[in-house]
Parts: sequence; C-alpha cells; structure tokens
Amino acid sequence: MRQLSTVVVVYGPKAAGKSWVADELRRRAGVQHVDADRVVLDLLDRGARPDPQLGWLDQVEAEVLRTVGEHPLVSVEATGAWDSDWMLADRLAASGCRVLLVWVTAPLEVTLQRLAGRRSRKVPVSRQDAAWIHGEATRRAAARSFAAVLDTSGTPDASKLDKLVTLLL
Repeated sequence: MRQLSTVVVVYGPKAAGKSWVADELRRRAGVQHVDADRVVLDLLDRGARPDPQLGWLDQVEAEVLRTVGEHPLVSVEATGAWDSDWMLADRLAASGCRVLLVWVTAPLEVTLQRLAGRRSRKVPVSRQDAAWIHGEATRRAAARSFAAVLDTSGTPDASKLDKLVTLLL
C-alpha cells in the first residue's frame, strides 16, 4: 500500500446515487472505484455465503486494499445500514489509509423509483428491504461526520462534488 493513499467511502441507501458519485470522482479526480456489488455478486456466483456477523466485510476490505496498492485514490460504496459497513472505514484507517466519508442521500420514494427502473447488475434487493436499508442507513449516518453530504434527489449536478474533489487533489 502506498503511504497516504486515500479511500473515499461513499455511504448511502440503495439507489441514492453512490455509483454516480464514484463515476464523477473517477472522471474528475482519477479515483479508482472498487464496486462492492461486483465483489459480492462474484462471491455469490461462486457459492460463497456472507459471514453471519461481518457480512462481506473481509472480502470487500481485501479488494480495497489490493486496489490501494495500485492506485493512490480509491472509492468504495456501502449503504451504512450495518455495523460492518462502518467497520470498513475504521479498518481501512487502521491499515494506514486516509479515509474520507461521504454521505449520499435522496428521499425514500426517489430511491425506490430508481430501484424499480434499475438495469445495471447490482445485489438484488426487495422494495421492503430497500425501505428498511434507507431508514437504518439514514439513522446511523445521523451520528457520523462526513467530508461531504450530497443530496442527489434532483437533476445530477457534478458541482456538488467540488468540495470533495478539492480535498482529493
């Protein structure tokens, strides 16, 4: 791992716009993205099952650290609905990474509408589970501090990322 590598952990409910933020960070600041959904889907395809306590934390963390070894700026997504989501940032910081937390949000109805129209390959989630994740992630995020908070409910506006990009460059 390179010294002072930065990992941006993009938290937010399902379909809040985390992937859009990661894409914009890649485009604007060269941030390499670790797609946690891809990691989990690949594991599921191989018949793996999540740890009952930690979920996919170990596997996602390992992929982030592998990527940090090749790129000084990395992003990864997590909903923030589970303890293990927040442990990811703590463990990355303990590994020597500079960790920036970002909260991405949109109203529940907006996220459910986006989920209904989603065509990309993501870890599947029911409408009911997505609503629970939205509430739980929002509740947990209220007790955290973030380098940036982005409401993505309106028209996509990359200028909302200006402050975050400045922190990265």
